Order: sequence, then C-alpha cells, then structure tokens
Amino acid sequence: MKLAIYDSQESQNISLDALKQVYRNLGVTRIVYKILTNDNTKNQIYLAPHLTDLGFLPMGPVSISETSSKKPVRMDSRAKFTAAMDFSWISPKGEIYPAPEAKIIYYPQYPEARLSGFLKGCGADLSDWMDRKKKATVPGRVLILGMTEGKKSIHAYLAIPGSRVVEELGKSKRIELTSILLELPVSEEGTEGGASRELLIRELKRIHNSGWIRGKRLKNGKVISYTAQNSGGYTLEAELGIGPNGVAGPDFMDWEIKQFGVKKFSQTFKKPLTLMTPQPDGGVYAEIGTRKFVIRYGYEDTGSGKKGRYVFNGRHFYGVKCEKTGLTLMISGYDPAAKTMVDPAGFIGLQDEKGNIVAKWSFSKMIGHWVRKHARAAYVPAIREGRGDETRFHFGNDVWLYEGANILRFLRAIADGLIYYDPGSRVDPFVNPEVKARSQFRISSSYLERLYRDSDQINVLDH
Repeated sequence: MKLAIYDSQESQNISLDALKQVYRNLGVTRIVYKILTNDNTKNQIYLAPHLTDLGFLPMGPVSISETSSKKPVRMDSRAKFTAAMDFSWISPKGEIYPAPEAKIIYYPQYPEARLSGFLKGCGADLSDWMDRKKKATVPGRVLILGMTEGKKSIHAYLAIPGSRVVEELGKSKRIELTSILLELPVSEEGTEGGASRELLIRELKRIHNSGWIRGKRLKNGKVISYTAQNSGGYTLEAELGIGPNGVAGPDFMDWEIKQFGVKKFSQTFKKPLTLMTPQPDGGVYAEIGTRKFVIRYGYEDTGSGKKGRYVFNGRHFYGVKCEKTGLTLMISGYDPAAKTMVDPAGFIGLQDEKGNIVAKWSFSKMIGHWVRKHARAAYVPAIREGRGDETRFHFGNDVWLYEGANILRFLRAIADGLIYYDPGSRVDPFVNPEVKARSQFRISSSYLERLYRDSDQINVLDH
C-alpha cells in the first residue's frame, strides 16, 4: 500500500528550516521550487518553454521520444525529446521513494519542457494532489526540488496548501531564476533575495571596483595562484566563488560566465566564439573514425614541411560548398521557412557532392550539448598585465548579458549563415597522440544576440 506522506500531520507541521536540514542531510546543495498551478495535463508539470532553461537540473542524455498515440499526426507534432532523471520523492523524515520513470519531455514545436512520469512506479501516494479530477487544481501547492552535489539526483517534496512550509516560503528570501522557477538558499548565510540577474550584476560591480586582481583559481575550495594563458576566466570564476569541475551546468546560479581579453575597455566586443564542440554521431565519420575520415576528406598539409600530416579544416556554411573539403553543411528535419523542427530524427550534417552524408550530428545530441550552454550568458571584458606571478586582471564595467537561448534559434542561425562549422582535426604521425579531433560550431560575437531572446549591454556602475 502506498503512503500518503504529504497528507500527514508531520508534513503539515514541519518548518522550512527543518525541511532544509533534511535536504542537507541528503547531500542537497541547491533547492529550486515552483508554485503549482492548474497546468498538470496528462500528469505532466510545465517547467519551462525550452530545455535550455533547465540546464541546472541533473538529467541524462537527450533522446528521441516516439509518440504512443495511434492517431494520425503531422510530422512536426511528433517532434519531442526526453531526458531521464534520477528522481525521488522524500518524506519529512528524509525517507526516499524513488520514481524510476521520471523524465523531462521537451516539445520544441510548442515549445514546452515538462516533468513527466513522476508517479509511475513510486511508493509514495501523491495522486490526489496530482490528479486533475481530485486536488491537482487546488491553489497553494508547491513543488520543491533538491539537487545533490555534483548534479547527480533530485529529491522532490510536495508542500500542500495550509502547511507550515508553504506559509514560510511566502516570507523567505528567494532568488527568481525564471518567471516560473524560484531558488531557495540552502543556507541563509550571506544570501540576499532578488533576481539572479540583479545578484550577478551586483557581483560584477564589486569585482570591477576591486581594481587589479592577481591571477588565481579555486582548487578544492582553496584559492591558489594561477597565471596560465586562460587564467583570466579562472580568476573571474574564483571571484564569483566558482571552482573548476567536470559537471556541466551554469557557472553563477543560472548564468554561464565568459571572460574575454581586451587592450582597453572601450574596445568593441567582436571576435569569433566557439559555441560547442560535439563530435559527429553518425555518417561516414562514425563508421570509419577520425583518422580515416581526416585522410579521406581532408588534405595533406604540405606547407608544414612534415610529410604525412593531414588536416581537416575550413569554414563550412549552410548550403555553401567549402573549397577546402568539398563538403556542404546542411540540416535535415528543420523547416527554415516555418522556423521549426519537423522531424525528431533530424540532424545537422556534412554532405559530399553526390549527396552522401559523411558526418552528422543528431538533433538529440545537439540538444543535449546546447542544454549545457544554458539559457543565460554573461560576457565580461578584462585587461591583463604583468607576467608570471605578477599577472593580474582588471575586469570591465561594461558587460554583455544574453537570455533565452534555445535549440530552434541555434538551427535558425545555421540556416541564416551565422553559425558555421569550423573543424580543426589533424592526423600527424610525428606527434603523440597521432590524431587530434576538434569539431566546433562557431559564430561571430556580433551575431550573439540572434541566439537569444533578449540581449543587453549594461554598465554595472549604473546599478
């Protein structure tokens, strides 16, 4: 028999501080929540318009989701993707009830990203509060999601109307991540409320006013000196309390932080930027591997003076044959006129003059990579001076903020010739390792605003 844990007296009486302690005991380092509304159609909870808005949530690889409906539907209505989650519900005592079928479903044609399957196979009884025929239309319910360290899993809690948690949430400090999701500090120490954008600007203003900052980075929570070529980004991240790790996700709350070098702060922000570097997951490339592919479709680098060195490079724009490789960048399953995805099995590809697909990146793979680029990005200029241990940086007051990235804007930018494929792969028998695989999609910074819903250049000193 399933346990109706959220109707218990204990769930009614537990305080918000006590619930946060339960979360801390479970290894949770971040808590977000949503005030539930009457949107629970088909036992799915609306979380965001695009999957990129949820880049801070732990989820598995993105895959094509086939429709189970037997009704005839248009191809563009079938386009949907899923990402599995390590998801469970918890009781006020911290007891864990896994929900093995929980997943995020992304419908790009609407667009919507929804939480689904959160009740199937679960030992906790939430059906009354999630059933539209019962209590799922009752206002005042709050879905709380606690993420464990390293973005490995989610522990969910449902605060029901009239409970102490709901009452105290209304009075607590919170950060507005989006118009839908709010963040609850796990610890109140040193935390101020407001929107994440406001908090980021406040921090960037502090950093600018700090003047020259010696090169550094965070390692295992400790600040160490760091003066390598890429130390500007690490120094900025250290100032923001961000340590390097292998976990994909936003740098500062839900913002990706990018530093770029300038000679003076009045210099225009204009340079080629690498958006992501996924290797092809289909076509001839996937069949024969990087080495054979570079030799077959690249060319011998005779100018290097090293016999036997082959390179595969050159800018590949949509619909235009690259003279270096003879290949053309194309998209299958996307309608440029309607600006929508029409086939979930579609892909970005390189085709030869005979129409053969020699390399392709499936939509599911690209969505998975694009999610990790996040919905929001901040670009901060920096002047560098000194060498060695005397290396230091001054971060500028004029910064560029971008919000609202999604995969459809990415595909549109390719079709419009703004994003191009710019590989730098090489086979060199004189070095170890012999094969260097570099696959990158790039854009000029002057076109960045085309990838986002909103863009803004601001002076942090005005805030």
